[in-house]
Amino acid sequence: MNRLKTKILIFLLIFSLLSCKDSKEKRKEIVSEKIEQFSEKQTEWNNLTNRILENQFVNSNLGKGIYPTDLEQSLSTELIENGIKFITVRNDSECKEVEYATEWTEYPIGTLYLTWTTCGNLKQTEKGFYQSDSSFIEVFGIGNNWLIWSDSDFI
Repeated sequence: MNRLKTKILIFLLIFSLLSCKDSKEKRKEIVSEKIEQFSEKQTEWNNLTNRILENQFVNSNLGKGIYPTDLEQSLSTELIENGIKFITVRNDSECKEVEYATEWTEYPIGTLYLTWTTCGNLKQTEKGFYQSDSSFIEVFGIGNNWLIWSDSDFI
């Protein structure tokens, strides 16, 4: 009975490792499509981000999750139309960042976050940048202070 359990565990481990590799490649493909779609509308995203950074309600709720319905109608509508669930904002003299939690999720991608930032490691925002520190988090640079990162952890 122990040998059967061992064989089943080995099989499951091998299957998991192989499917993770396939999922990672599929995620890269899907994210590339999302980056292409974003690039076609980058000017609109830049304008939206500037309006968010100037918004009084946003600036009184820095660091908190802000839902589109919390904002004035024009911002709310634009965020919802672009598939944004909520935003988180940092806005000070040393660092400005708007992180958009998207509804662009599809298997095996996990949750996608679109981020405009002047904070930290700006190398991550360079076009073509890719980083995968774990099997769950991947960062894709778009260029011009933009990046997309995915969290494929099921928790």
